[in-house]
Amino acid sequence: MVRLTTLFLALTLFVVGCVAIPTENEAAGYTRSMVQDAIRYYDRNGRDVAVDYFSSEDSVHGQWYVFIVDADGYAIASPNADMIGRDPALRVDASGYFSGDDLMSATEVGKWISYIFRHPETGENARKHTWVVRHDGLLFASGFYEEK
Repeated sequence: MVRLTTLFLALTLFVVGCVAIPTENEAAGYTRSMVQDAIRYYDRNGRDVAVDYFSSEDSVHGQWYVFIVDADGYAIASPNADMIGRDPALRVDASGYFSGDDLMSATEVGKWISYIFRHPETGENARKHTWVVRHDGLLFASGFYEEK
């Protein structure tokens, strides 16, 4: 009976450990996992280390990168140095849409927002879908661009 119970527990742990990790081909799932990984990194390493890391090119994965926004709406981490400290009132995209209110209304559950932004790989403006999660008074976000 002990061997059967041990085998059952081992099999259960194996099945639980086989959680599918989204790939870049699953843009929405991959984006959400980037944000969750960023929050874990922040929790494990602290604010200063996380801000430094997510402000570096080392944190960029193709079109994906994480940016962190403080409670006042200012980006405190982004691999795009021009975005750090930028006035939140300037969150107006090429179509005239102000995305700042949507961004700032994200909760711990998270929310999707969409806006036009310069694609880092093509340099062209494209629709970006961004997943935003509020954590520890900050907003953690990452997004992907629509394919044409």
